[in-house]
Amino acid sequence: MAHGIKEADSMFSVRSMPWHGLGVVLDDYPKSIDEALEKAELTWAVNQGDVFVALPPQEGMPGIFVPQMESNLVQAANWRANIREDTSEVLGIVSNDYKVVPNRDAFLWLDALLGGEIEIETAGSLGNGRRVWVLAKIPELVEIGGDEIARYVYCANSHDGSMAVTAAATDVRIVCANTLGWALSKSENSPRTYKFRHTGDMAEKLGEARKVMDITLNWNAAMKKLGDELAREAMSPDRFDKKVVRPLIGFTEAQEAEMRDADRKIAIRNREDNRELLNALFNGTAPDGDTTGNSPGTKWVAANAVAEFADHFRRVTKRTDQVQRSFEDQNLKQKGLDLVLAA
Repeated sequence: MAHGIKEADSMFSVRSMPWHGLGVVLDDYPKSIDEALEKAELTWAVNQGDVFVALPPQEGMPGIFVPQMESNLVQAANWRANIREDTSEVLGIVSNDYKVVPNRDAFLWLDALLGGEIEIETAGSLGNGRRVWVLAKIPELVEIGGDEIARYVYCANSHDGSMAVTAAATDVRIVCANTLGWALSKSENSPRTYKFRHTGDMAEKLGEARKVMDITLNWNAAMKKLGDELAREAMSPDRFDKKVVRPLIGFTEAQEAEMRDADRKIAIRNREDNRELLNALFNGTAPDGDTTGNSPGTKWVAANAVAEFADHFRRVTKRTDQVQRSFEDQNLKQKGLDLVLAA
């Protein structure tokens, strides 16, 4: 969500989410997608229009214009403009086979998936509507590793052609509000993320998304098994530092040798700062206080220290980047989990 908040964007959160304190704060959870779209002001439509280019090219690049006929305009036959209906802003230029997925259609299947249990935690748009998202909470806590875990389904869509419709199941460790987005490739659980492009039969793909996520929501048995096993396996601070932290954030000697001296000094300083923070998270001495939970000094805390670092402490340029990072970028968390399992 690197586009950031712009003037035509809107969103809500319930009782102020820890990941992002932006938008309107609601006292109660919307109980349906339609209610959530209304609260988040996402009821607008996206229409498609023709794309014209100016000939001859100006300053070496053809300009893209909203549809209008002039003598020097030639239609780009294989391209269409996605136009936000209420603001008339062009959100993106897409190919002819691209199909617009309306905001309601992109998220309505969550109603059928979660039924009367659905509680919408947050929803909104970024980039003046180029990206939209919904985060639904399942009102059911699971105890893993002695800690309470809340379950969520995250769904995002774009209208500028930058991403497929994406749905993902995720969990949040209440003690520090970090999202547990591990793929758990070493277990037998189903994939937790479903993506499909804006082409082909959209109704069929949305139906498939519901089936996949319905299966995925039952992954808690695998998650609980792994978490409980990690909580029973002790890990010392020294082992965490050597076997997890250093491989996770360190540069190889070859990479360091290729850096300019000034860049090398900055990189080493940043690496040491991150190393100190990760160790503090594991030891319960981080800036936000002790978030080690009920199984201190274990591999469970080690894996969660990495997740907490990924969600809250990695350097970002915008608060909205933190939302995207928490739910979409899971590479660092998965690498950390793999290191913990191998330690």
